[in-house]
Amino acid sequence: MSVPSIKGSAFLSLVEDIRRMVDEGTLDLDALELSDKDRGVLDQLITPISWMPIATYDRLLQVVCQVEGGSDIPAYLRNRGARAAERLLSGDYGTFRADQWTPKVAESFLGISRMLYSFTSWRVDHTSDDAITFTVTDARNLPDTALETAHGFLEYFASMASGKPARVVHERLDDDTVRMQVELA
Repeated sequence: MSVPSIKGSAFLSLVEDIRRMVDEGTLDLDALELSDKDRGVLDQLITPISWMPIATYDRLLQVVCQVEGGSDIPAYLRNRGARAAERLLSGDYGTFRADQWTPKVAESFLGISRMLYSFTSWRVDHTSDDAITFTVTDARNLPDTALETAHGFLEYFASMASGKPARVVHERLDDDTVRMQVELA
């Protein structure tokens, strides 16, 4: 796939939120500077297995952040990621649910990342009893909005599996590499 993309299962809730905001009158699509292509996505049939351009996801997510993000956009995006994890792990991605947080379970997150992103490569680099480090390469096209939602998704996944609060810290090491460390409380 030549266009860096995100799976429709993650994209759908964004489109649903935009439609809800338009219906509620909190968002006027005509006032936005969206391209015809981005605007057309809102009327397109999107299935959970569709691949949608990550750049479009980023632009639409920025629109949602302007309306609902409040003063702490990273926290808002992480919350969206956690809600997506809850929704997907209760449905389409239910086979990834776990009742403990181990290196093997952390490695199962690699499968989720391959299912969600067409363009990144994730690996587990370091594990200890209370921390696991992921390195994401080929992340040049992973926008900060998507990185924050992935942060929230991973935090929810680790908390759900461990039964303990998890804290994720991420940093972009260079244009193409991100490190995400999961620590359990």
